[in-house]
Amino acid sequence: MQIGFVFPSALWLLLVLVPLWALAWLTPGRRAPAGRWVSLAIRSLLIAALVLALAGARVVTPTAALTTVFLVDRSDSIAPDARARADAFVRAAQAAMPAGDRAAVVDFGADALVAQMPGADDGAPPPETPAAAGTNIQRAVELGLALLPAETNQRLVLLSDGGENAGAAQAAARAAAARGVPLSYVDLAAPPGTPEALIGELHAPAAVRAGQSFELTVTVESSVAQPAHLRILGDGQPVAERDVALRPGLNRFPVPVDARGAGFQRFRAELTPQQDARAENNAAEALVQVAGPPKVLLVEGQPGAGQNLKDALAAAQVQADLIAPGALPQGLGPLGGYGAVVLVNVPASALPASGLADLAAYVHDLGRGLVMIGGDQSYGLGGYAKTPVEAALPVSMEAPTGAIRPRLAIVYLLDKSSSMDACHCRGPSRDKDGFFDHNGRAKIDLGKDAVIASVKALSQRDSVGVIAFDNVAHTIVPLQAGAQPDAVQQAIGPIPPKGATNVAAGLQAAADALAQSDAQLKHVIVLTDGWSQEGDPLGIAQQMRQAGVTLTVVAEGVGSSPALQQLADTGGGRYFPVASMDDVPQIFLQETLQASSNFLVEQPFTPQYAAKSPILAGLEGGLPQLYGYNGTTPKQTATVALADPAGAPVLAQWQYGLGRAVAWTSDTKAKWARDWVGWPEFPRFAAQLVGWALPSAAEQPLSVDIRSSGGQTAIEVTLPSSDLARGGLDLRATVLSADGARQELPLAAQSAGVYRATIASPPQGTYMVQVAGARGGQVLAQASAALVVPYSAEYRAGQANPALLAALAQATGGARIDQPADAFAPTGQRAGGAREIALPLLLLALALLPVDILARRLMALWRLSPRARAARTRA
Repeated sequence: MQIGFVFPSALWLLLVLVPLWALAWLTPGRRAPAGRWVSLAIRSLLIAALVLALAGARVVTPTAALTTVFLVDRSDSIAPDARARADAFVRAAQAAMPAGDRAAVVDFGADALVAQMPGADDGAPPPETPAAAGTNIQRAVELGLALLPAETNQRLVLLSDGGENAGAAQAAARAAAARGVPLSYVDLAAPPGTPEALIGELHAPAAVRAGQSFELTVTVESSVAQPAHLRILGDGQPVAERDVALRPGLNRFPVPVDARGAGFQRFRAELTPQQDARAENNAAEALVQVAGPPKVLLVEGQPGAGQNLKDALAAAQVQADLIAPGALPQGLGPLGGYGAVVLVNVPASALPASGLADLAAYVHDLGRGLVMIGGDQSYGLGGYAKTPVEAALPVSMEAPTGAIRPRLAIVYLLDKSSSMDACHCRGPSRDKDGFFDHNGRAKIDLGKDAVIASVKALSQRDSVGVIAFDNVAHTIVPLQAGAQPDAVQQAIGPIPPKGATNVAAGLQAAADALAQSDAQLKHVIVLTDGWSQEGDPLGIAQQMRQAGVTLTVVAEGVGSSPALQQLADTGGGRYFPVASMDDVPQIFLQETLQASSNFLVEQPFTPQYAAKSPILAGLEGGLPQLYGYNGTTPKQTATVALADPAGAPVLAQWQYGLGRAVAWTSDTKAKWARDWVGWPEFPRFAAQLVGWALPSAAEQPLSVDIRSSGGQTAIEVTLPSSDLARGGLDLRATVLSADGARQELPLAAQSAGVYRATIASPPQGTYMVQVAGARGGQVLAQASAALVVPYSAEYRAGQANPALLAALAQATGGARIDQPADAFAPTGQRAGGAREIALPLLLLALALLPVDILARRLMALWRLSPRARAARTRA
């Protein structure tokens, strides 16, 4: 048994006993010696008890109990027979575990999970399994250390092949050594000579010409001599097959193929060996950029919107594919097959979820082109404000400084039926669907808040009206300019929620009110659950749209009518199904801001030349009229080539990163540009508009070679001429993953005209690599390439690393063990169970306090020394 302390530094307080005893010894006392020392002993014991309690005194009882945590490698590099051997080892060790000892199990791969807690019954299946496509020993060791209880001796037993490909096991071993925890191991590596074959690399040139014959090189690793079948696919179609004889070690097989079409072509090599341990590493892929005539992707917001532009490009010998917004290729690889993307009156909401970010990276990082064509669903009206696409364009979606934007007339249409008295609506039936659900603020009150917040965002030039409806419409605030928020709040505050629901009546009242307004922009925002049985809301919405009135629908409650989506589509606005009514004020505010700050101008004008541009080459002799455009603001470094008489941009261009972007704020159909599409020079204008955005063929190309070997990927760039190398060319490679993550790295000169960078091979997936050479901030040369990582490093040959297992054991005082019973052999540690005695010491001090007082009160005979008593007697 030993005495330990939680706060040993508090023991310094015992030094107060030294002056206490010194004072008692040196001071001439009036007490008898026996009384003096008894009182002093009691007081000293009291002080010592208090100090020991403050120091956290505890009694440590030595124990021979041992807790062993088994760290079991469940990664894919462990063969099935090795996994079975590991499980059998753990079961046998637990069966031989001495009484009083405890065991725990941690399963690990790319991550680590607890399969069995210390002392838990064995045999229960783990709730989860770790990711098997990696080996992270560090996480397993750290989790094992966290499971070890302090009151027993401790040991870690690692069952693995040592094939670490993530984390830093050595760092975890140092942490174990610092705690005095030995780490022993069981080697699960496959025995030498196990048959295994894999494709280590499929090497292809980064770029070739259309129709060019080139060579793929397949590198195959095999542990034994054996026959195999090799198959090559190009974009999913077989292009070559052959039987090959594999030698032990590296085998390289050149395969000639032909480039087809243009864009990125995917090649895949598949190996079928006679003897093999795993199939995950029997395939590899490569992407080859096939250069051909420039190819353009036209994305049209409505069917037929891009046909005029496609016909004009075809007349200028420019190939273009026409697609709907939802069909926009996702990822930089598929997009990279096109030299430019043209958005023809496309709303941002119609693009795929990743489309906005993909297009921005497509221009900035891949060096491709982007052209935006205007219309009633483009630019600000299309919802591009504050998006990555706006960042890529040479114009912003805001009104030009000092420009007088068109006046806005907006009507807020509030459902005031009895359903608005609840805070939630599950459906049309009051009895069946939980119509009244009073657990928060009523929906009508949240709608009022939304109106007030929106009115505050409008200018004095805008007109505001508020109409409430139940079975009929009620004009609460007549449509008026300069409405004050306080006055609107006072007017809508008393609106009571009662009555039935008649959406058509409310829409008709809003349409009648807006028909009396001469504002250029007219908009309605309606808040309702939509369960209306009267009138023809869709017909009214269609009439409003024809009159230039747009309609946004906010559907409140998860039980709102599905017809509201169609109502918003018919009204030309947006649809917001709101699950939480607390979101309504923010939605109203956003819709109001969009309607008021983004605008279009519809009036005839002739565009004015503002700056010289290659897009207008040969078109300086005069231009046709336009009849409208989207209002935007040019960015600081953009070039405005054409403007309206007031200077607002009609045609703007700029360089964005490695690519180019063009903004044509008018349309390309027979509405605003009806004189242009019939203009004989329109095909030339269209070709130059899109052609300027295409990557320039005059730029000096770079030769890019990418090779992956083991866990490393090398990017090597060769300059085509010594002129580029002179003057210090800054070469950088940007690696772009499918999720938009980017890694930029500088390339260092290796020899004359050859630059190189090496990085750790990224996780499995397809990556675009963009290389650019710049001098003085100006890009002089660039090239694109692709990197395909077909499988995790877990599946590569030679993953086993027994030397790492031995090093971990040596660093912690562990050893290799072969017998299961050795997992519970004594470790030589001196662990013990601790029992706190601070409370008993405090109770002892409390008990001694009255004893000390009593001793001083009752020992009157000890008050004086014998000499003092004799002197008093003589006196």
